[in-house]
Amino acid sequence: MKVVGIVAEYNPFHLGHEYQLRYAKETLGADYCIVVMSGPFTQRGTPALFDKYTRASHALACGADLVLELPVIYATASAEAFALGAVSVLENTGIVDTLLFGCEADDITPLKEIASLLVSEQDDYKKALQAELANGKAFAEARAIALNHPEYASLINTPNNILAVEYLKALKRLNSSIEPIGLKRKGSGYHDETLQSPMASATAIRKAIFAKDDFLSREGHGEFLQQIPLALQDAIVHKLQEKEYLSQEDPSLLVHYALMKANNFSNYVDCSKELSNKILRSRHLYASFDSFCQRLKSKDIAYARVSRVLCHILLGIQNDMLPTKNTLATPSRIAPYLRILGFSNTGRSLLPIMKERSGVPILTTPKEAEKQLDHEALSILQKDIFASDVYRMLLSEKTGCVYPNEFTRKFTPLQNTKSPDE
Repeated sequence: MKVVGIVAEYNPFHLGHEYQLRYAKETLGADYCIVVMSGPFTQRGTPALFDKYTRASHALACGADLVLELPVIYATASAEAFALGAVSVLENTGIVDTLLFGCEADDITPLKEIASLLVSEQDDYKKALQAELANGKAFAEARAIALNHPEYASLINTPNNILAVEYLKALKRLNSSIEPIGLKRKGSGYHDETLQSPMASATAIRKAIFAKDDFLSREGHGEFLQQIPLALQDAIVHKLQEKEYLSQEDPSLLVHYALMKANNFSNYVDCSKELSNKILRSRHLYASFDSFCQRLKSKDIAYARVSRVLCHILLGIQNDMLPTKNTLATPSRIAPYLRILGFSNTGRSLLPIMKERSGVPILTTPKEAEKQLDHEALSILQKDIFASDVYRMLLSEKTGCVYPNEFTRKFTPLQNTKSPDE
């Protein structure tokens, strides 16, 4: 039995994602594909376009067999913690033997070498990194310089390769036997905002969606719909027509409110004392989420980091929730449960095997949690529930509809392309 694991946001699910799942099945010969997917909020610190159950159903309709939720404390974290959390989830299934991820190269050998160097944290590298950070360099730039290797520096200068290296680091830190396989990206780059490609980026698709005010008809949306698998197009148009989607500005007022409630933010993940002070000095100038991120970003603090910090403040994700170096070798402590978002009829057969091999509880609903999780694990799950409640509240305010919460939603084994309450 060959089981391939994939980490994704599917924000939204597009042709590139379909290609990856097809590659896993047709080229790698996977019997099953397990996806670890971000829930309500993404790594950029913004709400996902569609709710997590809708995105899980899209993945299942296009070849995935089982979709597991990446806990929100990792889904909204920096690349290192994001990858560590996701790989820990895959490791905890007890059945994944291959990790398939996107990258910018045909050969991942240099990326493995970089990962080994970064995991070992040799003294010369650590000193050089601290020196560059002290000189005001952003972390990614400082790390590239500290590696002191021109080829390595250029390789970790793209989002796909940055995440690829972090996946490889996580596998090493966890002493995992999962085999990493890189799939060279096809089509547009991660941040490319144009649709003029056989496989446009999720960024470009979201931009095209947010640029449109009227989705009452299917006509006129052909450009971005061409980037969506045919099987999902009608379902996605329906979601857009019903305004059942969120943008980064939808939680803007809640973020502003959260910023007015405290006088120190340095205990939130990714927020330094310097950034905390900058937020306190500027919060009276808050007008919108994007404009505030633009105001706070600087040469050494990237927009994406600011966005994540604001999300962490909104959701109450603090430093003591993320794993320390003492827990790096114990995936069952990093991701202490497996939360199922959906599975196909084929994927159903994986569940008894996972139950036998997994070292952590498997949950289909939070109702099962109190008897199965310890206090620390419950605190992580409670953040997932809170994040889902925030997302549901924002969606209800936007549409005027009532959606089931995490406790009242009925779990349906074979997710389809309809919304959770249909």
